[in-house]
Amino acid sequence: MHLADNDFFEQYKRLDKLCSEMYGCQKGVSEYISEMENKGYQGKLRISSWETDYRLLCRVRRVRNQIAHGTEEYQISDPGDLAFVKDFYDRIFTSQDPLALLRKSIEESERRQQELKRQQTQPQSQPPVRYPSRPLPKRKSNKWIGFAVAAGILALFILFYCFNR
Repeated sequence: MHLADNDFFEQYKRLDKLCSEMYGCQKGVSEYISEMENKGYQGKLRISSWETDYRLLCRVRRVRNQIAHGTEEYQISDPGDLAFVKDFYDRIFTSQDPLALLRKSIEESERRQQELKRQQTQPQSQPPVRYPSRPLPKRKSNKWIGFAVAAGILALFILFYCFNR
């Protein structure tokens, strides 16, 4: 095994161990790829690097298998494979890998939908109705009505007084 292949193999094992711990299984990278296949439709629509990451993960798994099971005297991996494995490992740790980005995207969409539903179910506060301000009409005061009422009461009082004597 060439030195470059050995470095690649060690980094791949590190990535595979991380994925194995995430999924609680033996073959972590294979499980990650399987998960990407299961969520491929959503991932392709939401995550721009989905296809590239998927193809490169399949490639590095194939390279790892060739190194592990082969007895070739030539170098199998290339420097790009090693760089991808290291980068992907770091992206998983920072939650920037495709599945983490998909999960965040779905959660954000669900949060927006819940917020929209909440806004639609809440009664919309209406601004207070403002009527145009205009002066109230003046009441017609009829002085004679008040005088007539007072005179009628006085007349009743006098009649009552006169007849009860």
